[in-house]
Amino acid sequence: MGLIFKSWIAWLVLVILYLFSTQPVASLLIRSLECYPVFTPGQTQPVEPQAVVILGGGLPRISPEMSGFRPSMYTLERLRYGAWLSRQTELPVMVSGGGFRPEAAIMAESLKHDFAVETRWLEDQSTTTRENAVYAREMLPEDIQSVLLVTHGWHMPRAVLSFERAGFHVIPAPGMLVDAPKDTFRISRWLPSARYLSDSERALREYAGYLWYWLIYRS
Repeated sequence: MGLIFKSWIAWLVLVILYLFSTQPVASLLIRSLECYPVFTPGQTQPVEPQAVVILGGGLPRISPEMSGFRPSMYTLERLRYGAWLSRQTELPVMVSGGGFRPEAAIMAESLKHDFAVETRWLEDQSTTTRENAVYAREMLPEDIQSVLLVTHGWHMPRAVLSFERAGFHVIPAPGMLVDAPKDTFRISRWLPSARYLSDSERALREYAGYLWYWLIYRS
């Protein structure tokens, strides 16, 4: 309707929608959230981690081919990386994620059957990142003060903020980082795609979530 009535606002929105749907803009938004370096097992840390905490990334999906449920795509990526870190560091594992279809139970099952890693602690009450941290602090023994936190790079700032405010010393272990930008110009990167629009939406949601958490913790 805006285009019919020749409104400049409609054209502005159209341009913004186009930009958010392109690979360079979406990647820039995601990479701006990936402010923590890759964790290197064996590298000396100021405070050594005492446990690996893997955060859930979405409700499990029905898996009719296996007569049960399967982890969401984001959760499975985090489990794969967390299992590898557990084997490299020999640290016990905690999985965190709740909901009406408790995510942590599916995560623990996947770790055991798909990655041969046992889960020491299973936190299945949380439905937000903030609750991940609060319930993890309640469940973990008091002598565990330092955790190796596993989640996507774009989710790490909000996760670190939450776990630090819950009383943990956090060693970030961001995974699934966006590829570095390439120098060569390709017109295909500027073709709009629903995939890149989804990436932009996820980045903007994380910025909004981080701001909201920051305001909550300041109050």
